[in-house]
Amino acid sequence: MKLGEEERLALAEKLGDKRWRLENLYLILTEDGETAPLTLRNEQKQFLDERHSRNFIPKARKLGMSTVIVIDAGDECVFNADYRSGIIDLSESDAHDKLEIFRFAWARGIHHPDPAIAALWRKIHEVNPLKSDSKGRMEWANGSLMSAGVSYTGKTPQRLHISEYGPISAQFPEKATRIKRGSINAVPPNGIVDIETTMEGGEFGEANAFFQLALGSEGRERTAMDWKNHFFSWLNHPSYVLENAVPLDNTTEYFAKLEKEKGLVVPVERQAWYSRKKREQGEDIYQQFPTVIEECTRQSIPGQIYPEMKAVRAEGRVTRFNPEKGYPRFTCWDLGSSDNMAGWEVQPAGKDHNFLAWCAGEGAGAAGVAEVIRRWEDERGVFAGHLVPHDAEITDKGSGKTFIQQMVECGIPREKIIKVPRIPDMWVGVGEVRRILPNCWFHESTDVPVEPEGGAKLPGGVGRIEGYKKKIDKSTGIARDVDVHDLCSHTADALRTYAEALSRDMVKGNIKSPVRKAVVVSGFRGTSGGGARVIK
Repeated sequence: MKLGEEERLALAEKLGDKRWRLENLYLILTEDGETAPLTLRNEQKQFLDERHSRNFIPKARKLGMSTVIVIDAGDECVFNADYRSGIIDLSESDAHDKLEIFRFAWARGIHHPDPAIAALWRKIHEVNPLKSDSKGRMEWANGSLMSAGVSYTGKTPQRLHISEYGPISAQFPEKATRIKRGSINAVPPNGIVDIETTMEGGEFGEANAFFQLALGSEGRERTAMDWKNHFFSWLNHPSYVLENAVPLDNTTEYFAKLEKEKGLVVPVERQAWYSRKKREQGEDIYQQFPTVIEECTRQSIPGQIYPEMKAVRAEGRVTRFNPEKGYPRFTCWDLGSSDNMAGWEVQPAGKDHNFLAWCAGEGAGAAGVAEVIRRWEDERGVFAGHLVPHDAEITDKGSGKTFIQQMVECGIPREKIIKVPRIPDMWVGVGEVRRILPNCWFHESTDVPVEPEGGAKLPGGVGRIEGYKKKIDKSTGIARDVDVHDLCSHTADALRTYAEALSRDMVKGNIKSPVRKAVVVSGFRGTSGGGARVIK
């Protein structure tokens, strides 16, 4: 189609209007898998209108925030020379999928259903062609580029889009800290950072730290370096309705409470949709489809391995108490890989198991373990034994010694080190933990959040047992019989070391059943202390 001079000039004028470009120029794949022009939803328009230099978006699913952020950044690259835009996501494939949103819009533009816009796209391709194109990178002749990966490296970016920072923070806290220190710091004050995410990890981790910064800036004038919160509930999504249906279960009480406390009146057809989605999602509904902003950090743990921990908390078994007199105490450990380690101080007392202290760290090695043991002994007396996993007898390539040999060299008596044999199936060991959890008591000091220097607060020992989970299959949403290896798994494995030793009758002690007296004491912390790089 050949455009007349008047039409060409009119379109050229419109091209100078960014909002017109966003609302008319780009094609996307819809939720139904069809190619269609991008039509901005009200939430997307509101975000663009209210956007700040630093933005945090605790999102509900399928509101199109990722799409509009990616299209907007790609638009900047096409129409501005030497522009840099980065995408960071939970995995490399997820990041590439985000970049694919704009790659699709770029490639399909010449087939736009509006002939005039299709002709315009052919001209855009002619004037500013793609210089290089790969899964994680698009670079144009004007010097601009978009890149996508699990971090951002390269020249100073004017735009940085971080997706699913909540899951990154919960599953890979060190990676989240690196993104904060490296990638976010690379963006100049006049650049734009957009963090859009579900809030896995609840009140812990770097994502929550940014969320709190954004909440804290509300009601006051922001500088370019202040964070702004953009919360969008599921309530206005056009598809989240169920016509001619009534809500199920207890959701009517939930919506009645929302109306009373928040003034939210939710139509019955939306209540019906929500009730069925909640039946499907369970507690995950609050992360995936928050109704009010307070629900964003409501903790839910998909694939939780020890749901019994809910009863532990509900029954008040995370509390302050003294050790039982006359009963021996043990330590139990997970040595992890790359010097990761976690340990518990535990006192079996009849039918009960009293967890008195906890520690976790990285890089502590045998010296760090020995230091923790000595500190705990200084506080509450000598131990009857130290339970270590089977790999404590594997020879270290660097030193040529086993972990047990190194512990002995650090002053731990060899006769007190008890190696727990490898169990053929870890899920048998998980079953042993589940068997003892109804009789486990955790001193409140083991539940204190950890605040590492330069990083956001992380859960304590009890929180990590709660956060230990199975991997979720992305395509089906079903939990697989594979555990997630993260900061929670080491602490859970240390607990499993103890449970497996119990099952093999390797924990020897007084077996009479005492009467529990929970005595409130002051100053008892159960800390690891010392100079080893250990967090308590």
